[in-house]
Amino acid sequence: MTRFPLQEQDEVTDLKVKTVYNEILSELGFGIIPNIFKSMAINPGVLEANWKKFRATILQGDVPRTLKEMVGVAISQAHNSPYALNVHLHGLSALGMSEEVLRTLVSDFAACPLPKREKAVIRFGLLAGTKPHELTAKDYQNLRELGLDDSEIFEIISTADLFTSINRYTDAIALEIDQL
Repeated sequence: MTRFPLQEQDEVTDLKVKTVYNEILSELGFGIIPNIFKSMAINPGVLEANWKKFRATILQGDVPRTLKEMVGVAISQAHNSPYALNVHLHGLSALGMSEEVLRTLVSDFAACPLPKREKAVIRFGLLAGTKPHELTAKDYQNLRELGLDDSEIFEIISTADLFTSINRYTDAIALEIDQL
């Protein structure tokens, strides 16, 4: 059971929380307000700051959202974070990712039918999110040789940072998986 109350949309009285909830509904594409944001409504300023970071990191930029969500799957699986893993898989499904890719992404990454570039990004993001001290100049060069620029590599590291943080938060409060 989640250790914080989940504030449902029809219970919200704070104007800042209402505004963030409306932005989430219109921009996220899930048709719901995920429990992670409902759990943050207890502190409207923190909710707003986290939503803005999520929006800037995941919903904007040059790296496709699907690739960022796949980095999230890899990191959440490595951290054994069930809430985040389920949300990323739902997100990828909602974004049109095939069942074959979703299945092999979590069960047999080597066999996952993704292009070399996408697999390299996921591996890099996983390392950034789980073992950042092991990233080498060769890892960066590999991404550059696959056509990524510094701005895109920054987005991948920012994505790994955000999803690692989300894993810690959702696990710390034992966040219940959304009713999807």
